[in-house]
Amino acid sequence: MTTLKEVADVLERAADLIEPEGAWTQGTWARDRSGDTATRAEEGCWCLWGAIYKTVGYDAVATSPCLMAVANLVGDSSIHWNDVPGRTQAEVVSALREAAKKARGGAE
Repeated sequence: MTTLKEVADVLERAADLIEPEGAWTQGTWARDRSGDTATRAEEGCWCLWGAIYKTVGYDAVATSPCLMAVANLVGDSSIHWNDVPGRTQAEVVSALREAAKKARGGAE
């Protein structure tokens, strides 16, 4: 991942992945269809980090610039922001989309 456009594209795809009802989780990267914790679920639900991780093809190094883009937006370098009690799916999707927009320089 070398360009801001690539980062923005990943963030948008991660938002698309977790936007459907039931496609987002907290407390673990991913859950498979049965609800069990999974490192690499092909179908199920994902947290913010897990959605990015899946979107980049499970390449932990490639997640770094994407996570930094979100961290800079939400002011939480730990990216445990997703797991804060009371956090909503809509807030996480919105943060991913806003970070993508900022990575593109604020233009759509």
